[in-house]
Amino acid sequence: MNGLHIKSHITEYDVFFKDNFSFFTKWVNEKNQVLIIDRNVYNIYTDVIDSNFDVNNMYLFDALEENKTLEKVSEIYDYLTKRRAKRNLTIISIGGGITQDVTGFVASTLYRGVRWIFVPTTFLAQTDSCIGSKTSLNFKKFKNLIGTFYPPVEVYIDTEFLGTLDRNGFYSGLGESIKLQLMKEQYPKDIDAIIDAVERAKSDTSFIRALIRDNLEVKLSYMEGDEFDCGRRNLLNFGHTLGHALETTSAYYVPHGIAVNIGMIFAEALSLQRGMLGDGVFEKLTRELHLENIPLELREKDFECERLLECVKADKKRVGKDLTIVLPDGEFRLHKVDNVTEGEFHEALKDLHHVLFPCRCGVVQTNLGKRE
Repeated sequence: MNGLHIKSHITEYDVFFKDNFSFFTKWVNEKNQVLIIDRNVYNIYTDVIDSNFDVNNMYLFDALEENKTLEKVSEIYDYLTKRRAKRNLTIISIGGGITQDVTGFVASTLYRGVRWIFVPTTFLAQTDSCIGSKTSLNFKKFKNLIGTFYPPVEVYIDTEFLGTLDRNGFYSGLGESIKLQLMKEQYPKDIDAIIDAVERAKSDTSFIRALIRDNLEVKLSYMEGDEFDCGRRNLLNFGHTLGHALETTSAYYVPHGIAVNIGMIFAEALSLQRGMLGDGVFEKLTRELHLENIPLELREKDFECERLLECVKADKKRVGKDLTIVLPDGEFRLHKVDNVTEGEFHEALKDLHHVLFPCRCGVVQTNLGKRE
């Protein structure tokens, strides 16, 4: 499968699709390189890693959301500045999105920028975050508040890594896949084809690679001409406003892609409430696409309205007194809406609650646009 060439104002870079970890051998005798790797990935693939990298030039990173901080970045600075290499350093980063965020931020700021190469190991990172140039750190209670734009010089995607993902990790990648497939610029949307593609990805490992490439091409189509997220690229935040808030209120019990999947239901409920989306489309998407791909036992305490609203108010995309949320219309074109009121937020959250916890509400919803 051919790779992708990404044009960036910072540096152009390539995405390569590889098999069986064969690409690791190219770094065996490279000088001035340091490997930063998710500790869990290292523990699973110890033999492969140790046979290709010098353990003396390896930093094991605990890829936890609470480590996306300036404090952890400072620890990595300390480790790297003790090495002989300076501006000629190359960082090879192996892991998922958290490893990518932290390593990319380090690479973009140390010595005013050093080369880095990214090997995404999760479905979520391979299908979405590995391109786009963003690095992000959390600050206090604010998710992804600090960051830079700084792409890797090369990305290597090997779906062999996905064979060791846990269930939540797989469905997290599937959540972003649903979002990107819904964002395809095809009107009218073939929702049945999207549902079929998502279902096929669960059982056909050979299909996942094609889906990943397709997702990356969709993302690229929204990045072109808006690399720095000032306009059209904002639409990639579909599902993310409530999704990010839910990650925070659940203390990351709900992983990113699953939270985005739930966030899409919320956005679609709000769109239905505004008369932008029809009942039939909402019902079909919710029942056959979104709910079918939420493997977690959800907790009502994580959906407390005021806690979620507080997080949404802190969203960095907000531009005024009202809330900013990406909403789909009847043809599933997306719109960045900056005038969502708190009252609308409350009503849409009630709809979401009825969808996610129908029996606890005393009614099983069949028409989700009408609460009883």
